[in-house]
Amino acid sequence: MVTLMSSCTSNLLLQNQLYLQNPRYSFQPLIRTNRCYNGRQRSRFVVLAITEGSAKSSKSDEKIPSWARPDADEPPPWARDEGKGGSEPTVEIPYIAYLLASAITAIAAVGSIFEYANKKPVFGLLNSDSIFYAPLLGFFVFTGIPTSAFLWYKSVQTANKDAEEQDRRDGYK
Repeated sequence: MVTLMSSCTSNLLLQNQLYLQNPRYSFQPLIRTNRCYNGRQRSRFVVLAITEGSAKSSKSDEKIPSWARPDADEPPPWARDEGKGGSEPTVEIPYIAYLLASAITAIAAVGSIFEYANKKPVFGLLNSDSIFYAPLLGFFVFTGIPTSAFLWYKSVQTANKDAEEQDRRDGYK
């Protein structure tokens, strides 16, 4: 093992490469050191340690995915489907849009219940003595709550589909 510890303070650094004569390495550089000149600035320590086995691939290299190796032609998981384009692009609504629509619909439906109970005008236009007051608020309540539940279900379904797709891209499934 070759170890080098250097205190280098100068802006003028002379790069030097140390070579170790070994048939395996055939005079390839093993470590790089810096020589300092005019050292009247703050200290900086450089420590390098190289072993003979560091040039070989270790067992930790086996844990590296095939797409992450420098010589691999395989694209990373998130870029695998980029080249594939269908003839008809489909527009998928993100789960957050479903979730927001569900929340707004639920708030409107519950608000309609309170408007009916307190006899407040609907949107400031339709007073409580109108013939359309109860049917309109009833429509908001009886269609809003199931619609909100459906939109919530759809948001969960879309989020799960997105998560499964991402897991598939990452190689978990």
